[in-house]
Amino acid sequence: MEIIAAIVLILLLSIVFLFIGRRFNIPSVVSFLVLGILVGPFGLAILSDQGIIETIGEIGVILLLFVIGLEFSFEKLFKSWKVVIIGGLLQVCMTIVSMALIIRFLGFPFNEAVFIGFLVSLSSTAIVMKVLQDRGQVETLSGRTLLGILIFQDIAIIPMILITPLLIGGGGPDFNTLPSEILKVAVLIVVIIVSSRWLVPWFLFRVALAKSRELFFFAIAGICFAVAWLTSMSGLSFTLGAFVAGLIISESEYSVDAISHIIPFRDVFAAVFFVSIGMLLDARIVMANYTIILIIVILIIVVKILTGSLAVAALGMPARVSIFTGLALCQIGEFSFVLAESGLKGDLIPSATYQFFLGAAIITMALTPFTMRASPGVTRLLYRLFPRRFRPAENAVEGDLPDEGPSHDHIIIVGYGTRGRSVARAAEIAGIPYMVIELNPGIVRKERAEHRKNCVFGDATREEILKHAGITQAKALVIVIPEQDEIAGIIHHARRLSPSLYIVARASRIESARDLLDIGADEVIAEDFEASLEIFARILNKYQISEDEISRFVSRIRRGGYGFFKKSGSSDINLLEYRKKFDDQRIHTIRVLPGSWAAGKTLSELDLKNQFGIDGASLRREHTTQLDPPAETQLQEGDEIILFTTDQNVQKLNDYFSS
Repeated sequence: MEIIAAIVLILLLSIVFLFIGRRFNIPSVVSFLVLGILVGPFGLAILSDQGIIETIGEIGVILLLFVIGLEFSFEKLFKSWKVVIIGGLLQVCMTIVSMALIIRFLGFPFNEAVFIGFLVSLSSTAIVMKVLQDRGQVETLSGRTLLGILIFQDIAIIPMILITPLLIGGGGPDFNTLPSEILKVAVLIVVIIVSSRWLVPWFLFRVALAKSRELFFFAIAGICFAVAWLTSMSGLSFTLGAFVAGLIISESEYSVDAISHIIPFRDVFAAVFFVSIGMLLDARIVMANYTIILIIVILIIVVKILTGSLAVAALGMPARVSIFTGLALCQIGEFSFVLAESGLKGDLIPSATYQFFLGAAIITMALTPFTMRASPGVTRLLYRLFPRRFRPAENAVEGDLPDEGPSHDHIIIVGYGTRGRSVARAAEIAGIPYMVIELNPGIVRKERAEHRKNCVFGDATREEILKHAGITQAKALVIVIPEQDEIAGIIHHARRLSPSLYIVARASRIESARDLLDIGADEVIAEDFEASLEIFARILNKYQISEDEISRFVSRIRRGGYGFFKKSGSSDINLLEYRKKFDDQRIHTIRVLPGSWAAGKTLSELDLKNQFGIDGASLRREHTTQLDPPAETQLQEGDEIILFTTDQNVQKLNDYFSS
């Protein structure tokens, strides 16, 4: 009963802490760690039986690594091999070496110094990817680069788990045990190959034939814990076994269904694991040594920013991507806690060091959203302070730039993704010269290989790059990059360099459109507005309404809606008024009753626009709908007028349509 009460209490308190964390944009991992500190033996001592929590936490770790193995894809690894292998290897190795040298210089033993390097080298995939998703940057160059390095870190945890037992000993690792460890790894590789190719697919196929979800779930869970137990019995870590089990299943066609079964349980048990880690933190030690904790936090952040930025810069990425990557990786990762707990149990690190590490790790995790948000400002500051040093992108392209750029009246396209290519294709069809500014070196190299010299590699937030693209002679600037934080800076520099330039910018949300117009954009294309129009048009098409009518109706909505998104539109309307204007309106249907004033009148005689501020109406007559009927259309008894207006207007209109 005690374990049930503990789980119930943790779940109830987790709801409260997750709600508070969501309100203040705090990562869920940090919320669970703080919860553990509060309810643990060093806090309010609400949960005294820490052994129960640790047992559940170990199950959470097994499921965490099992899901990572399930989601691991060799195809994804090979597709981004340069970032994953070279970038990830550089970042992890530089961090381990840097931290180990610093810790060794401070007088710590070699084993402990290397182990602390392991702990610091890993970053939080959950926190970083959550922030990227919230900012809509997963598919950007920065997001893909970060994901590649995080994939390598997830792989690196496996050799770290293998090496950790070797570090538990005297002044250095015991090299006499290396042959047996290598043999174990070799046997493990053979087991993975045989199981993933033949054994597990055959077994899961037989299970799937039974068409029982319960049987399939228990088969998946059984494989996970059985392999984890076998690796543990062979002297390796059970967490390694869980990863191997996931890796075996990931190569079969049953991986997606397996993930859908395991993820809900993984999240619950992983939450308990982080709570159990928080329970180990003695807040009194942290408060008594807050100066040491602060120094450790600064050391971790500085080292990880430098190593992350240098690793990405070594791949030839621009300064903006390098700086953003460093700022995004400057926290401690979830699996560092798994390693740290192993080191504590094996007396590799003392209890005081473990307490300092936990305190510093929680602080770095909590700071991650703020460091990532500060990236554009830090980049601009470094550009101003060190203009020559932070010019890798410009130096890379200056020799490849065409001797003579476009003379005048060309279009500059910032971003050469799907949207940028569409604009470029339209310009080619119309015979309009254009220049492309792209931050991804792979795309630029491909375009240059196809003899397209009108592609500049660089950061459009830099004035030098805009000048290279001929900003002062250009007629229009189209900004279609996904990084919303950078668009404002590009508009600011472009408007200052060319006051008469026509600037069109892409905004992912309506909320940011007004700000871009205030900065200097002439027109903003809001993606959520366009998406709603496209969905609406496709639904109307299913109701047998002609394409011409749909096109006219959508064009009318677009003209009315984009009055807000253009400088030529009403300048005295703000975003709140715009929202209120549409939130207060909805679709109404009014029937023309026999003997009413409206019967026999034309739409122009109703004068809906001047009398009620209604921009157009649709007409339904005998199961046929006209979305944009001519103004000369005469209303008949039984017709239905479809309007987008307020309830107050409908009440007034009822007098005209009732008998």
